[in-house]
Amino acid sequence: MATYPASAREAFVQLRTLSEALARPEERARALAELRELAELSRDQPEGAPLRLASVVVAVGASQERLELLIPPSIFAPEAWAFTFLEGLLKVPLDEYAGKQLVEVGSGSGWICIALAKFTGLARIRGLDLNPQAPAVGLCNAWLNGDEALVSRLSFGESDLLLGLPQKPEWDFIVGCIPQVLRSDDLPAELAQADEQALLDLSNYTSLQNVYEDHFGLGLIARLLNEAPERLLPGGRLLLNLAGRPGRAIIARMFTRRGFTTRVRVARRVMQAADTDIRPLVSLEQRTGREFEFFMEAHSPEPLRAATALGWLQSGHPIWHEVAVWEAQLSLPRETLSLRAALRSLGIAALQEELDLGAASAEQLGFVTALAERLSQAPFLPYAHEAGDASFRRLVARYLDRHFGLRLSEDSLFVAPEREQAVYSFLLATCDPGDTVLVSRSLHPLYARALDKAGVRATVTHNTLGEIRRLLSAFDVKAVLLTVEPGERTNLAVLRDIVAEAARRGIWVVLDESAFFNITGDVEPRTLFEFLARTQHSPNLVILYGLIKNAVWPDLELTLLLPVPEPLRADLEVAAEVTYSRISVLAEWFYERTFSELLAFRMAFAEPVPPSPHRAPEVPLPRSNRIARLSELPAFAPKFFREDDPELVRLDYGENEGPMPLPLVEGLIAAGVAPRADGAQTGLAEAVAAFLLETRGARYAPEDVVVAPGVWPLMHHLGVALRQRLGRMPRVFLVTPCYGVLAPTFLAAGCEVESGPLGTLLSRRARGTTPDAVVLSQPANPTGHYLSHEELMALATFVVEQRCLWISDEIFGLVNLTNPTAETVHSPVTLEGAVPGISARTVLLGGLSKEFAAGGLRVGWVATKDRALVTALRDSAPGVLHTPTARAAAYLYAAHARGPDGQLLYAARHKALRNYLARMRRDLAEKRALLAEALPDDGRAEATEAGGLFLAPPMTAWLGRSVDGVKLTPDNLPRVIYEHTHVVLNGGAWCGDPERVRAVFSIPREKLLKARDRLRTFGQRLR
Repeated sequence: MATYPASAREAFVQLRTLSEALARPEERARALAELRELAELSRDQPEGAPLRLASVVVAVGASQERLELLIPPSIFAPEAWAFTFLEGLLKVPLDEYAGKQLVEVGSGSGWICIALAKFTGLARIRGLDLNPQAPAVGLCNAWLNGDEALVSRLSFGESDLLLGLPQKPEWDFIVGCIPQVLRSDDLPAELAQADEQALLDLSNYTSLQNVYEDHFGLGLIARLLNEAPERLLPGGRLLLNLAGRPGRAIIARMFTRRGFTTRVRVARRVMQAADTDIRPLVSLEQRTGREFEFFMEAHSPEPLRAATALGWLQSGHPIWHEVAVWEAQLSLPRETLSLRAALRSLGIAALQEELDLGAASAEQLGFVTALAERLSQAPFLPYAHEAGDASFRRLVARYLDRHFGLRLSEDSLFVAPEREQAVYSFLLATCDPGDTVLVSRSLHPLYARALDKAGVRATVTHNTLGEIRRLLSAFDVKAVLLTVEPGERTNLAVLRDIVAEAARRGIWVVLDESAFFNITGDVEPRTLFEFLARTQHSPNLVILYGLIKNAVWPDLELTLLLPVPEPLRADLEVAAEVTYSRISVLAEWFYERTFSELLAFRMAFAEPVPPSPHRAPEVPLPRSNRIARLSELPAFAPKFFREDDPELVRLDYGENEGPMPLPLVEGLIAAGVAPRADGAQTGLAEAVAAFLLETRGARYAPEDVVVAPGVWPLMHHLGVALRQRLGRMPRVFLVTPCYGVLAPTFLAAGCEVESGPLGTLLSRRARGTTPDAVVLSQPANPTGHYLSHEELMALATFVVEQRCLWISDEIFGLVNLTNPTAETVHSPVTLEGAVPGISARTVLLGGLSKEFAAGGLRVGWVATKDRALVTALRDSAPGVLHTPTARAAAYLYAAHARGPDGQLLYAARHKALRNYLARMRRDLAEKRALLAEALPDDGRAEATEAGGLFLAPPMTAWLGRSVDGVKLTPDNLPRVIYEHTHVVLNGGAWCGDPERVRAVFSIPREKLLKARDRLRTFGQRLR
């Protein structure tokens, strides 16, 4: 016998007991009879009673159902919002529900689930609610309105959104009507003990979800969208009942940036519920400047902002707002789900909230997913080879063979960054200043800066091949740069004549085919690959293919030069080294994936035919005197070791081989999926300025910062910019010992280079020729020592007195191995108070390669207060920093940005970087100590702070001694060490100090231990 409850708590206990009994078949008949008695007792009870019976009539077409629902005070009764919700759900064609699975979030009394069970053929319906009373209420109402067959398709449970469901695809539909108004306090700690009003508020209000959409009261909806994808079956949909108060544009953006496409199924204006406090929306409006949308009447043409609506409401008038049912599906489900899975494997699932997938293409998401998967297995971005990695060149060669029958060896391909840099390297290798080059009119604007930098004279020709052939006979040139226009591509006889004439006279021909090669889709039929495949190889012909038709990131460019004969290839590698025009590994990986996909459509059923050997030119082809001189410098001395030596351990190659920091990985992913339209606005210069303020205490404007693909292109182009500004060869002094490629870099830029110890420079005060610039690394490369304060002061004073520039290479600045928690860099600009004017004469350089182990990403920056130098540097074209790379770097450097109140804007990101640097420094300090055990002491271990990735001790303790009868000298020391240990070191000539060697310790520990043990054994054998 049922009794009417005396309190709301007693009502819930009754319903919970009945729901448990209804679940047991042997008790069901009695429980069902008692449930019906309780319903009759609750009929006509007023609002606020412990339990009341509400009725709602639902009509669909000719069908009509009357639902009677038990409603305790903690549960909403059906009202206008919910009617709109059900109307929207039933706008879906009913046959699309047949046999499907649906889960409702915020099921409350269960009436929506029950109505769907009655009017659709859904096979399974699950109702979820955060309110712990809702499951019992929903099940009782299901039995009150249906039989066993209907109830068998229904189930109810307690869950915070979808967290109570397994994270696997089980549902065709996820639907919900959940709150959008922020509550002023947090959820009750124990919902089971909360009073009825607190439980009812769960249906009215939401707490902050720490997502962007909190600004609009949509935080809980946004969280649901983040939880839904993995739980939807293929083709699954969301149907959400949303108040239109934030405006449709904001709501649509919430969906699209998470990768959903949307449409509105039904929209109605409803009266704002009297028991919902909209003052939190007024506060949001004031804090964010975003206006909500309310209406004075059901048909008002214009909206009111929340503050106005509140005043109208408080004066006794009703207000209205839109309620709409939004349908959403993942626009690219396979790619989106794969990306989300990759982020989980990286341990950065929370990054999903920062991503914007709204404009991402399938190709874009596919590459970013592959990148995330790759980085989850090995979070490294190593430098690419000067000619492009062999594996990539091999892939391109295979593609050319399968698609066009063009057989080339990987060694005859050279991969450069953008076309302008490729041509600049080619000109450095083949022409001297004053030489003449013939250039097609259509190509001249593209290559004008490269021609000017290289100091060659450009004779601009027509675009017509016949006239180029005639002009060629009239000029003494070293090279011809041309392209074949569309109208001449069907008859290439004239092109053959040009190449043959140039070969007879020893002239290079570079044919730019970039406009006719589309790597993102079907290859255009007018490429000259077929021409190359069926024409006898001409050793003076080089085809240039700029991969410029990239639909995903238009500036993510690589350039292929092919076929490149061996002498030219070696010279291009030298040119690439002195300008450091290495390709970005990110770009290489992108095109590697693209070529791999294209190869998948061309199967091979036989072993590839090896390429024919290329014939030598009958007349020697031009080689510049400058590249000949550069090639003879110690930095480019012939290798004395075998690269295929299985015991080889290279300590001559300076790269931070540790993992990247997680914020940089996050930045790469976020940048990879970002919309492309606003690519020019990367924020990198602003972020670098914030980084410098935090780490040097120096304030720079974004206009004081120049960014480029790496520090070394900037170093080289500083020489170019100084030469152009001064109108003569700049005098550059390099403080030794120094990086072996430093002198060739400035020589290639047209500078007059002198080198020597710091003391030699300082002793010149008031006598001798003053340099235009002094170049010094801090900490020094290769010794790894920071200048002492006294040395910094002395050099700063010299620079100000002599009115020259201090080019301070601070690429290793934060790699402080003496102080693992260092947050600042010993930089000249920190001395402004003691040496006024030093900041204005300092040119800072830095980047990601050493401090953040991302050499392959190719990010460098220059900061200087000399705006004229900034302009000259930009005009010298130091290279294109790809948009996704710049965005990723900005993401990392922005960790140091502070707001007007002085607080860090991205405190968690900043903390992650600090922890990363501390770990990296400790690891590198241990490795440094390990290697130092095997080499002579440099005598400065206690005198100054150590940093960087190298040791460069004086080898006087070994020089003059013998091993196996061979006396060690500065000239033979690296070779003899390798012959006995298989360990490669840089020699004294490379360092600029004949008695030193340079040894890199930032390699995997296993290799380093092998090197240490072998070197220690070698030292013990010396006599």
